[in-house]
This record gives sequence, structure tokens and C-alpha cells, in this order.
Amino acid sequence: MSKFRRTLGASSLIHDKVVNLSGQDIGRIQELMVDVTTGRVAYAVLSFGGFMDIGNKLFALPWSALTVDEPKRRFVVNVTKESLEAMPGFDKDHWPDLDDLAYATGVYRQWGATPYWT
Repeated sequence: MSKFRRTLGASSLIHDKVVNLSGQDIGRIQELMVDVTTGRVAYAVLSFGGFMDIGNKLFALPWSALTVDEPKRRFVVNVTKESLEAMPGFDKDHWPDLDDLAYATGVYRQWGATPYWT
């Protein structure tokens, strides 16, 4: 059994593949957004769909909703492609700031995650 590392460099996680529980490729991690007041990862940005970053939909994905699969250099999340197509996301010109707690709480709830600030 391999040992799980508790810390990984952010640059080693950016662009890693994201798959769902069935192993379907659903996108890539485009960025990690840090809450500078707490030092915690506020959310990962999941890039879904599109081609070469054109027409892709972005999602604020709570870190707690992701499972790291280090040996395969990927993340696993419990979501279907159909669910992602129906979920509200954002585009590259309108990234969310989780300073609006009502919005932030909604983001976490849509992924079934508990907000880290509660």
C-alpha cells in the first residue's frame, strides 16, 4: 500500500484530470483559489466541456468534494456529466469571489459539501 502524502504543490495539481465515480473524464482542474484570510483552498476551478478552453464551462468546486487519486494524478468527484451540464457555472471573465456568503454557501451545497467557514 502506498503512503498518502498530506501536502502537494499547487502547480502539480493544476491541469490534473477530474473523473467521476464511474471513471468518466469530466474535465480538468484549471486553478486553485485560496482564501487569503484563512489560508485554506476556498475552491478548485473545474473546467468542463469545450475544446482547447473555448466554450468550456467553469465550476467552483469545494476542495472537500474532491478525492485525490495521487497514483493516477487525477481527482475523483461524485457528479455526472448530465448534472454538470445542468449546474450553474461561470465563464473565464466572471470568476466568483466567495465573499458573498449566500452565494458561497449555495456553491458548497450544490456539491453536497459543508462550507469550511461554518
